[in-house]
Amino acid sequence: MDGDDPAWGNHRLSVIVPYRGAFDELLLFVPHLHKFLNARMVRHKICIIHQVDNYRFNRGFLINIGFLLSRDKFDYMVMHDIDLLPVNPLLNYSYPDEGPYHLSSPEYHPQYGGKRFIGGVLLFTMKDFAKVQGMTNGDWGWGGEDNELYTRIRLSKLKLTRASGLTTGRKTFMNIHDVSKRPRDKERFDTVKGNQFKLDSEYGFSNAKYNLQRVVAMEIDDAPVTIYNVELQCDVTKTPWCQTNYTVADYKSRRNIKNKDSD
Repeated sequence: MDGDDPAWGNHRLSVIVPYRGAFDELLLFVPHLHKFLNARMVRHKICIIHQVDNYRFNRGFLINIGFLLSRDKFDYMVMHDIDLLPVNPLLNYSYPDEGPYHLSSPEYHPQYGGKRFIGGVLLFTMKDFAKVQGMTNGDWGWGGEDNELYTRIRLSKLKLTRASGLTTGRKTFMNIHDVSKRPRDKERFDTVKGNQFKLDSEYGFSNAKYNLQRVVAMEIDDAPVTIYNVELQCDVTKTPWCQTNYTVADYKSRRNIKNKDSD
């Protein structure tokens, strides 16, 4: 990244990557994206937000932390799944001045779709991310937090735009996730609670409580990256599903007991 060349512009991008236990993917992702962004003269820093506690993975929580760690030095951000590598050179990681910009739109994501899908790679100005109060911290486990974010964007009256006009279809990004090596936690509490697209007004970046354990600046194949080791805090009396031994069956049983008590 050329810090002096005015051709690179004035905007600075924080690449926020929620991370846990995907070392093989990390080794591929960092040099690939660094090279891709440099070729497009995008000033950037790759920030790996590494969850080191023993709770369920919480992507939204980690993105909120990435925002808090970046907002004073960068004017926009991209929440980026580590297993998606941009391939099409026309993908645009520039400043999204018209509102949130979904790069891995439903027609280009290798696996997922749907009219309300905004997962994978999503650009925000720091101002717009603050306007929606970030993401929910209460969605522990795989999937669901993007659905709630979609509702935040809609209620905030922000204009959501998507990548379009590309001819590469579902080959626009390379998916490097190996499910045999790193299976996902399929306990979907957002679905069983019936609140996939319901606004979670209780949680956002303002109450993202965590401990920053260590910051490591390093290079992978000459590509700079900063890794933030963070421990998330969970109130197990409010969101017991943050615990890995807590299942959907446990939640249903707890709910049934509450319903009987209220009868």
